[in-house]
Amino acid sequence: MEKYGTILFVNLTTGKVRRESITESMRRLYVGGRGISARLLYDLVPKGADPLGPDNVVIFAAGALSGTAAPCAARFTVTGKSPLTGLLGDANAGGRFGPALRRAGVDHLVVHGRSDKPVYIFIDDGKVKIRDAARLWGTTTRETEELITAELGDRRVRIASIGQAGENLVKIASITHEDRSASRTGLGAVMGSKNLKAVAVRATAAVPLHNTAGFKELATAMQKRIKEARVYDGFRKFAGIGGVAPTNKFHIMAIRNFNQAGDFEGVENFSAQSVAARFYEGSTPCYGCPIGCGHTFKVKDGPYAGEHGKKIEEGAFTPMGPVCGNADIASIFKMNNMANGLGIDMIELGQTLAVVMDWYEHGVVAAADLDGIELTWGNVAGMMAIMEKIARREGVGNLLSDGIVRAAKHFGPEAETYVSHSKGMVMAGIEPRMIKGSALGMATSTRGADHLRCVVPPEFVWFKPMTQEKALERFGTADILDPLSYNKAAGAVYFQNQSLELDLFEVCLFAVRGSEKDCPMGELCKLFSLAFGIEMDEQKLSECAERVYTLERAFLCREGVTRKDDRLVGKWVNGPLPSGPYKGETIDWQKWEAMLDDYYCLRGWGHDGVPTRQRLSELGIDDIEIMPS
Repeated sequence: MEKYGTILFVNLTTGKVRRESITESMRRLYVGGRGISARLLYDLVPKGADPLGPDNVVIFAAGALSGTAAPCAARFTVTGKSPLTGLLGDANAGGRFGPALRRAGVDHLVVHGRSDKPVYIFIDDGKVKIRDAARLWGTTTRETEELITAELGDRRVRIASIGQAGENLVKIASITHEDRSASRTGLGAVMGSKNLKAVAVRATAAVPLHNTAGFKELATAMQKRIKEARVYDGFRKFAGIGGVAPTNKFHIMAIRNFNQAGDFEGVENFSAQSVAARFYEGSTPCYGCPIGCGHTFKVKDGPYAGEHGKKIEEGAFTPMGPVCGNADIASIFKMNNMANGLGIDMIELGQTLAVVMDWYEHGVVAAADLDGIELTWGNVAGMMAIMEKIARREGVGNLLSDGIVRAAKHFGPEAETYVSHSKGMVMAGIEPRMIKGSALGMATSTRGADHLRCVVPPEFVWFKPMTQEKALERFGTADILDPLSYNKAAGAVYFQNQSLELDLFEVCLFAVRGSEKDCPMGELCKLFSLAFGIEMDEQKLSECAERVYTLERAFLCREGVTRKDDRLVGKWVNGPLPSGPYKGETIDWQKWEAMLDDYYCLRGWGHDGVPTRQRLSELGIDDIEIMPS
């Protein structure tokens, strides 16, 4: 394994494989994970490339701390040009795939070209084989994992695969690894366009470290502290279900396609304690994680009895529940398995179904437009039927498979008014009209409307409140504590960068945001220094995040994105908040534009939202050429 890591290139058109060493300069500038992938995407994919054409790439990235004893460093990022938005695409998941990739001697796997038949890539301790996948085509992701595991005869093999949605080039297709989903931006369709069914990795080696003893000492201390910290007990016990009650209680939950904010009827079915007692059976932690929020589950009774899995995605409960007016909690476990198996983004799917339900309730569409399905609020059977149709591109599913933003155009201008999105990607479950910083974060996120990379936690009143003194120290203003304030540019930049910093290491966001005291960024920087012999501290890491975010923005601008695109579009902002204590609140666009000016100023971008030459030079990426349309 090279000192600073390895990039593995696989060309599915020619079958050729080559390796490049990650240079010290690349590590210093981009760190790893999402950072190096962003640079590869910008360099390798030409302006205007067809996301489903051979010029696009799909990049699997381990993080700078993946495969080591660092706590909570098990995420992996998949990157490519998005079929859903036509812009930057990436998705992120946990489990054991990313650490296995790095332990096999691969930091980044770049797949380009297109095979003339279905294949999967097998990385066996660094050795690469392109294997026939004809018998895997048409199987679910769980079936694919079982078949590849049996074929290779080793249960240590870690697999990321697509289901039927990816095969059928559905633009909301995801990539699944052991019931964990890299969902957003439709990158499962990019794999499908390349006839790539899966990537399998077998790894037995340890990741080489610059200072093994020092790394082990610090990592062990961090693991112990996080394991003993009671602040993570909610994650350990309840996992993703834990967020439903507070978002409902404090009226940030968007119910029935933004028709209602909080106070969901049937919310008692989503009680974290009752769901855990009724369905959870054990813990399936990601590699090296002392928290263990992943839970095995089983539905023991009712029409979905026997459904089981290694994990239910955090993005399943609200999108497939209150967003669609569905209070049948058992059905969500069933639909989680269906979506993971078929390979569909549940956040995009949930919002798609909610929009269609809203259309149906208001007579914009009829059952005849939906292949005879009466898609009323909470119609679980109808939700499942539409999901299957989307995955197979059958009937109305063929329209919806390109994403709800495109599908709405088919049904006319009135239908389009029901769709809420930013840059072509929807968000299910969060009501942004009363949390102005998070709304700004959604609008300026480099991959579209996004809950992981946009929220400004101090706006969420159930979080442990930040003191005014801390807010002033960190942001220069205490307005960050007022959800309705538009003085939020500094907060949006800070938390967007924090999310990105963790994606460079591929450390779980919940670990740091759960407790900056128990999982401090400074200690993660120290682990990086011990791993590579490259000095890193919080200031340098923040500069790296700023560089990568600006690089991602440059990719968007090269595809024509400007200020006009940094807005929330559709129903969630074209009218007042319908209910709750903030009823009547909306977006004041004059104040929005002033907030956006502040944001661009902090980022060093021009008034048009395009990074300036001066800023690119300051960040050491002045070789970037931005060619806005």
